[in-house]
Amino acid sequence: MTITISNFLDLVTFLCLQIQAGMEVKALPPRISYFPNFITAEEEEFLMRKVYDAPKIKWTQLSNRRLQNWGGLPHSKGMIQEPLPTWLQSFMDRITESTGAFTATTQPNHCLVNEYRPGQGIMPHEDGNMFYPTVSTITLGSHTVLDFYKHINDEYRR
Repeated sequence: MTITISNFLDLVTFLCLQIQAGMEVKALPPRISYFPNFITAEEEEFLMRKVYDAPKIKWTQLSNRRLQNWGGLPHSKGMIQEPLPTWLQSFMDRITESTGAFTATTQPNHCLVNEYRPGQGIMPHEDGNMFYPTVSTITLGSHTVLDFYKHINDEYRR
């Protein structure tokens, strides 16, 4: 399960990952930071319980995963804001206070929970202007493989 927390007003991309024992991060692209063990095992269990205890209506089924939106619904004209639950706000506050990914004026304002089952994933993509340029990710329940690519247009700009 991946929880993506975003605010599209900031200028830096950060990752807050819970990495399983034995995993390591060998290299990161510029503008990406890694915070190992950002949450404890107890906090991971707490977050997973809150996600899975959410009403069924919070889940949206896509072709290769399920997701939940917290803090608003993305819309073509912008985010339709809604209050964040207190259990989630405390983690967003911690990301703001301890990582430097967000500031007091550009705090996280949305959380997207993606559930990936073994063998599932998504193709390379851009999240779009609403989530640009700051995204923070907390991974729960297993490790995560994130592949970063140069934008295809960058190849033709040389």
